[in-house]
Amino acid sequence: MKKLLVLLGIIISISANAQITVNQAVTTVAPYKVGDTISIKYTVAKDTTTPRYFWLRYQFNNKALSYVSTTFSQGTSVQTYYTGWSNYSFTANTANSKVATSLYDQYKATPWAYAVNTDWNAGQLTVQRTDANVDGIIATQKYIVLSKSDYTDIHKLDLAYAINSVGANVATITTSGTAVSLGTVTGGKASFNIRVAFPSNDTAVKYLTAKLVPQKADGTFNDAGTISAPFSTTGIATFETTKVGEKYNVVIVPTTGTSYLNNVVTVSDAYKAFLQNASVGIAGTTSYFQYPTLEKKIGNVTIANSTFSNDDAYNIFAYVMGIDMSTKTTIPTKAATSYGFLYGKKAVWHTGVLTDKLIEITSATQTEDFAYAYAGDLDYSNSTDPSSITGAVTGMSVKSIESTSNIKSNSLKSFESIAYTSPELEKVNLSLSSTLANGKVILTTTLTRADLAGIEVILQYDNTKLTLTDVVFDAGSTVTNFSTNSDNRITFGSLDQMRTARIKTGTPYKLIFTPKETLTNTAGLFYTVLSDAIDATGKKINLIVE
Repeated sequence: MKKLLVLLGIIISISANAQITVNQAVTTVAPYKVGDTISIKYTVAKDTTTPRYFWLRYQFNNKALSYVSTTFSQGTSVQTYYTGWSNYSFTANTANSKVATSLYDQYKATPWAYAVNTDWNAGQLTVQRTDANVDGIIATQKYIVLSKSDYTDIHKLDLAYAINSVGANVATITTSGTAVSLGTVTGGKASFNIRVAFPSNDTAVKYLTAKLVPQKADGTFNDAGTISAPFSTTGIATFETTKVGEKYNVVIVPTTGTSYLNNVVTVSDAYKAFLQNASVGIAGTTSYFQYPTLEKKIGNVTIANSTFSNDDAYNIFAYVMGIDMSTKTTIPTKAATSYGFLYGKKAVWHTGVLTDKLIEITSATQTEDFAYAYAGDLDYSNSTDPSSITGAVTGMSVKSIESTSNIKSNSLKSFESIAYTSPELEKVNLSLSSTLANGKVILTTTLTRADLAGIEVILQYDNTKLTLTDVVFDAGSTVTNFSTNSDNRITFGSLDQMRTARIKTGTPYKLIFTPKETLTNTAGLFYTVLSDAIDATGKKINLIVE
């Protein structure tokens, strides 16, 4: 009888100590780097209990991990449920000798101590079986590793309860108390690039700056946290302090006070704007622009107008003629403290729909491609030509390009320039010859091409030795001539304003200078800053001044 009582005592003791133990563990083998996807499994050891319903709460650091998915693992005759709450953390109740590892005791200690905490998210898993006890792996979750300096205790189990096969609560549910830690994670900061597509002969891309404005949890943007990086001569701006998981609004900012800005808008741009307004069909619509939504935004330089119109064509031409349009237009100039500038994601550049500038850092090395344009630059001399983008569709299409233009991998391609070579332009010569005659320096031009609708030449001359006296035009009676002289820079040319006028061949321009000192020759007195021409169809011409 004594032996039986002892045996019964052992059985009673074992039954009283029966408990559920639940733990979580990372199944993905180290080492880890930022951007990796890791798996965390949740395991229930039922011991001698008979749980049919199991409920678990946990928390994870949302600066270290980004939740991806949950996969349950208890067979087919099971009901499961997952939910989560962002920006909450749990603090264990330690009153009356409670410990954090006693998950059922924590469950009973209501109200639960959840508090708003932007560094943590809470999650919940629920499993119910009708065919067997809940036991073994109940679920596996995937997370993306984010950038953080310390990955210690980034995932913890907080609360649990279970109901057994006879409908009673399981009295003891514990965990080992070991929170998830990842140790050393490489690639803590993401190297992020913004690339712009630009004509390879344009050296002004280095004057652009990229800015990243961080997006906050509520979707607004934190302007105070803006970071900047200059573009290199290859059109790449690199950021070294961004982190995987962060979201930014991209801003591209051009420079001010630089000489190249005076040469962005030229006679080709003026004639393209003119042709768009002059090419009116029978239905009253115009169709000269090949990417109308985009090009109308680029051509809309008039401050008083929100859409492209005749005013823009007139104002661009007035600017080319040398009239000060700084109070009326957004045309870029060296003197302007601000001017018109557009930018957007390269894949949708041709559509002209440029509202989406948001990017998310999802890998340790990532590159996003953008495009840009200066106001009035309709010939894309200093801007991204939409026709250079593979897949760009002309007309009114607003379909984005499905391509691999955004590179999100540790590939050398993410560091390659996307500068492009513009289509080779037809060459036309405008010969210059300078002579000393009757105490004057006479600069004479010679043109043999007959179908040009516009010419613009900007010359620099030595104003310590010369004073401009006169510009003589013989470009034809139907074209509009223009010239301006400022310090040692003279701009001259002609433009068709009728759609039928053409610049006369022969000697369209003669510039007459008075020497300030005795000259024996004209060597070194002049050099060409810019030359531009356009034919009757609106095709840009490579005007060679020699």
